[in-house]
Amino acid sequence: MCTGMDPSHYCLGDASKEIRLFDLVSANEQEPAQGRIRRAIIGDAPPFAAVSHVWGDKSRDRSIRLESDSSALIRLLSLRYGWLKGSRLPLWVDMICINQMDVAEKALQIPLMREIYSQASSVIIWINEKDNRIGQAFRYLRHLIANKTTTETADIWPLFDPDGWEGLKYLLDCSWFHRRWVLQEFAVSKDAAFLCGSDVMSIDDLFSGIDMAASVLIARPRKFKILHPAHTGSLRPAPALRELRKHYAEPDYHVYSLLGLCSSEEVAGNPIRYDLEPEEVYKTFVATHARLYNNLEFLGLCTAAQRDSVCSGSMDKSVSRLFAGPSWVPNWHSERLQRCLGLNDYGTNLKFFNASDRVPMAALFRHNELEVSGVRLDRILSIGRFCRLERRHELTDPNSRLFQEYFDFWTRVAAAERIMPYRDKKHLAETIARTLSLLGIYLNPMPLLADIPDMFCRWCRGSNLGRQLTEYGLKPKNATNLEGERVFMGMRRLTAWEPFITESGYIGLARGNSRVGDEIWLVGGCSVPLLLSPQTGDSVGFKVNGEVFFDGFMFGEAMRMDEFGDTSVQQITLV
Repeated sequence: MCTGMDPSHYCLGDASKEIRLFDLVSANEQEPAQGRIRRAIIGDAPPFAAVSHVWGDKSRDRSIRLESDSSALIRLLSLRYGWLKGSRLPLWVDMICINQMDVAEKALQIPLMREIYSQASSVIIWINEKDNRIGQAFRYLRHLIANKTTTETADIWPLFDPDGWEGLKYLLDCSWFHRRWVLQEFAVSKDAAFLCGSDVMSIDDLFSGIDMAASVLIARPRKFKILHPAHTGSLRPAPALRELRKHYAEPDYHVYSLLGLCSSEEVAGNPIRYDLEPEEVYKTFVATHARLYNNLEFLGLCTAAQRDSVCSGSMDKSVSRLFAGPSWVPNWHSERLQRCLGLNDYGTNLKFFNASDRVPMAALFRHNELEVSGVRLDRILSIGRFCRLERRHELTDPNSRLFQEYFDFWTRVAAAERIMPYRDKKHLAETIARTLSLLGIYLNPMPLLADIPDMFCRWCRGSNLGRQLTEYGLKPKNATNLEGERVFMGMRRLTAWEPFITESGYIGLARGNSRVGDEIWLVGGCSVPLLLSPQTGDSVGFKVNGEVFFDGFMFGEAMRMDEFGDTSVQQITLV
């Protein structure tokens, strides 16, 4: 497999088992770097260092002299040769050691990434940024680490440094932090270090310092937060690597870049195929997930909004077009893909919701159709479309007009239609509180379910919303306890949802672009209810429109109580 590769590269006998290593012979800023490439069997390779980097631009290309030939093989934006010169270890760098012109070789080499980075003696993460702010960030982190024995809130806030925080924001905005590949590159490594210019910091120190910087920021007295709002910006450093921006020219990389963190069964179930359209790659991915984990939680991601566009073709000839996959396949390329209530945190088997309870899991994949088992609950009668993104600031103020609109929508529409499934007004008020807070699932720590109405009531005490909830019979149990005063300030997530009322009078939240007439179903293998759109002329065919928050139905109540009517399981087809 040497298609398009320079003759000085050794051909791999078996690209699924062998790798190339690069021996750097000499390097300086004025002359081309000189080195040799050799082959090694992945399980029997000599000690080597792996380099994690971001591909540079052509204006900074450097040449490498490989024994007898000189050619501009790679863009070495990623390497600081002066720093590496003293190292005797050979290097593994993807742009040198994988033939980028041979898609067949790439398809066999990418599944080896986990072994490459886990077997490497060290991983060098090169942040190729020449900016004083990064050096400032490193100095600030070292200062925090040196003082980490100070743990009391009253003692740590003076460690906050506005200039250091600005440098940290700049560091975490570097390209390396916005690549999904980096998850496997540092997560499985034995010893990883960040290299920026001549500055080096271990990955443990970096993230320990970031965690402390976040604690110091939060610990500042309120008057300092008010005086210096510009110093905080919009960055949340602690989850920086969990909330990666995933901008790829090749959409299939959204799946392939994570295979290094997956089990051998998942890797085998998702063979790398550069000849397939992204929709086919995504279908294979979810089918493998359903088979291995016996759940269909990914259906909660399948909103109408995320079926917007996808890039097709190669990196140098990509074309943006409409997503053409079935409604039950998430478009991993879409920037409108939203966090799903039903999906678990990585590495855990815990579930918060269990809406489908005893509905059996059944999944039959047939090309563009997915046959599942489910129970129909209700149909949407009315939708409120007043919580737009530009109004998200109102969600921090319980006295805002926006909260009044929620209350009016859920109380007046039901009254006008003369439907009231709740036993009394207090029960309705409690449901409104639980719904607006999404049962506290995004709060940390997550409160007990029984405490949420009381916490919400205390948060909005003294506001118009609070007075109306009081009129409906919902009052704080402990008027002097201020716990929860700030806990609901993060409800700006509500802009991703639309309030609705069902034909039976129940209230809830659906993802954007929902429609009157859409049906709410419990689907086996999905821990939250789903919104399905019936297809004209097809009594069992439905399009998926994402997840639903439906208080009173999130924990399997419909399958355990007679009051919800017919809960017989049906076989339906998602198209």
